[in-house]
Amino acid sequence: MQFYFALARNAKKLLNKNTEFHPNDTWNEVRAKLSSALEANCQDGSFDSKEDVLKNDRKNYPLSMLAIHGGPRLRLLLMTFQLLEMEARNISESSKLLDGIGWSQMSILLIDCLIQPAFMKWIEEEQTLENGKIDEKLMLVISRKIKEDDGILKRFNRLGKAELYLDLLFFVRFGSARSDSYFDAKFLAENGARILEDLVIFLADVIASIYLEIMSVDGDMPTEVVGSSLALCSLSTRELQKQRNEVAINGWLHQYFESVVSMYEDRFELYVLRRRAHESPVDNQDEKTNWWRPAFRKTSTSTPLDYVCISPFSLPVRRTKELRALAGWRYYYSLVLELSDIAMPFARAVFSRVSAGVSYFWVSMIGRSLGLIFSGIRQSLGWR
Repeated sequence: MQFYFALARNAKKLLNKNTEFHPNDTWNEVRAKLSSALEANCQDGSFDSKEDVLKNDRKNYPLSMLAIHGGPRLRLLLMTFQLLEMEARNISESSKLLDGIGWSQMSILLIDCLIQPAFMKWIEEEQTLENGKIDEKLMLVISRKIKEDDGILKRFNRLGKAELYLDLLFFVRFGSARSDSYFDAKFLAENGARILEDLVIFLADVIASIYLEIMSVDGDMPTEVVGSSLALCSLSTRELQKQRNEVAINGWLHQYFESVVSMYEDRFELYVLRRRAHESPVDNQDEKTNWWRPAFRKTSTSTPLDYVCISPFSLPVRRTKELRALAGWRYYYSLVLELSDIAMPFARAVFSRVSAGVSYFWVSMIGRSLGLIFSGIRQSLGWR
């Protein structure tokens, strides 16, 4: 009997060892997804011309980066991911001993300081690919704009995911959860890739929003620089302003309303990268135009390519701690939500009773009265 117990314990240890999740798996999963998507985009250049898909994405998910073409957008995501990984791996081992406040300050500073190098490196690469040279005026304006922009941290805090991001950074750096973390290691291991994708999308979207602001009609970019700038966005001035307004309104609604609803429903609204298979149109065209080839010659077949699209994802998790920390208008809106949950059953019951009374009045009272009046008319006229 003891032999069987020992065998069961060894099997359990082996199972736990095989199912152990290493933090590097989180980085590798996101890196492989972005790399394969960028490779597929390079092989199929016509994928950027699908304006209907892009317009639908911009309408359903208001993000600034969706105004950028597919190739530059993927390079921006990959550039941001690479710099984030490098900065996270360079966190000193002594930072593991920091308390909650110290780790929060250090992590937020790391995320804030990541915007400028990622932006500059992305613009330099896009300029090199397009013109083979770097526009110094554009780089100076971008550098000055980032230094003057103090809204990056505000956008980071209003998302309501700061603690989620900070716990993720600790987990992917040290392989364990913080002692005072609200999320345990199992949760971070299972959902780390999704959270990391959301963080990368947020950082890349901040960079894209700054770029669109600089290039917009109300930006401070000189006219000659705008005229010779990168062709990263083909939207007209009206479409660009409409996109920026939609993003701004969506951010305001999320900060004061949607984020509170998400807390009450115990979920995080994330943006994740989903793979989407698509057949290469080059191979299909080759099949159509070379139908006359002899039968013994090998015909080309279409190969599926993996593209990446940005999609929303609801991550279920308890958010009691954040609900208790609500203050100001968001706290009052939470009371309105609670009051509506209490009042809605009563309102439905009242509405049901009133509807039944109105229906009875129209059918029983007015209907019978009209029937008697019609019968009297028939009798007076001698109708049968």
